[in-house]
Amino acid sequence: MMMFEIYRSKHNPEHYVAIDAASEEHNAAEVRASQNLEPFSRFVDDGAPRLGFDAEHAKASIAEHGFYAFALTVTPRDHIE
Repeated sequence: MMMFEIYRSKHNPEHYVAIDAASEEHNAAEVRASQNLEPFSRFVDDGAPRLGFDAEHAKASIAEHGFYAFALTVTPRDHIE
């Protein structure tokens, strides 16, 4: 199972980047060292669904690019439907 590290943009709170916590590759190191990102969360991909995060898409992007950039927008609603 992959452990994800999630970083949040300091300039746009809707922008996030995920990396493999075990990765020592260049792109993962660049994400960790970025002055524009701050650590947000860490979690193991246990197969459970997560709001706003597609683990399978993230793993594919990390395998290809070394990171997974995504946006998450929350819109409050006044009703259930």
